[in-house]
Amino acid sequence: MPPACLRAALLAAHAIAAGAFLHVAPRPRPAPVEALRPRSSSSLRVETSSSSPAETSTNRNVVPPGVLGPPEPLRSLRVGQIVNAFRSLQYDEEAARWPFTIERVSCSPGIFHLRSFLTDSECEHIILAAKSIGMEAAGTVTKNDDTSRKKCSVAWIPSNQQDGSIIGGIVSDLVSSTVNIFLSPEVLSHPSAGAGVEDLQVLEYGTGGEFIQHHDGEPRILTVIYYVNGVAGTWFPLAQTNDGASNASSESAPKNKGHALEMADGLQPGKDGLLAKGSGDPPSRDGESNNGSIARIERGDAIAFYNYKDDGSGRLDWRALHCGLPTAEEEGAKWIANHWYRLNTLADVE
Repeated sequence: MPPACLRAALLAAHAIAAGAFLHVAPRPRPAPVEALRPRSSSSLRVETSSSSPAETSTNRNVVPPGVLGPPEPLRSLRVGQIVNAFRSLQYDEEAARWPFTIERVSCSPGIFHLRSFLTDSECEHIILAAKSIGMEAAGTVTKNDDTSRKKCSVAWIPSNQQDGSIIGGIVSDLVSSTVNIFLSPEVLSHPSAGAGVEDLQVLEYGTGGEFIQHHDGEPRILTVIYYVNGVAGTWFPLAQTNDGASNASSESAPKNKGHALEMADGLQPGKDGLLAKGSGDPPSRDGESNNGSIARIERGDAIAFYNYKDDGSGRLDWRALHCGLPTAEEEGAKWIANHWYRLNTLADVE
């Protein structure tokens, strides 16, 4: 199968300094990995009662610490710190660089807000491509589950499409840019472990459309959500947006989905955890910044977050529990796209 993403170039440690630029560009010798696609056109839904090796293992050396989380310089960022970056748009000869910023908005799980990650043209092409492919009703992989996701349509765009089309170039470029920034060198240097990217999932939520609290599950180590029309409403009820909270006892961390849902019960979006919220119209980016538990989203922004603990246990981080809140009538339809990055065999990464 043709390559679905490119091996990332290592990021210079000094780029953490204020005003430093992270050059996101593919290496001359990309390492191909296999494109993966779920068994059905839906997001993986982890059952409360399920138990998995990565969740229950007592082996504290499943994978070395620092492998399943962000690499430097993002690893050293504190909540609220921002670095400048730019993408090299390989498919567009007239736009060699596209600048954006990366802000850490949660210490646990690691969540990052990418401002202006996509161009307006890329957003429009993703929506048009999804409509051209044909949208179908979106569900979950749980059989006969018609309650977890409501008023939502889905289309899939191949992540390894190499037909010379504009949309193929856009999706491939997003993948290579993402792996350059967010996947550790250890993960990228072990293609035998099954590191790969799923096809791009494009979703349209109508008024009242929602996806209840869920975890993206094994073996997805990284999720990237692209907000292609500026309507957001993604809530992480258990995200810790205070750096001091990361030093709290591990006893306070949710142990499984049931425990995470219990902890989230009674919490409020915008007050607890982290809420990715659309900033509204007209755009207010110049005069508005993220504030506490709210990340202000504009069209072209993205949220990237990690689904595993990075402590060497190889266990899922249940603080990555999240949901898509009901879309308000005044917001109109919500268009988002998702990329999931997988690592199938943790034991192969040493």
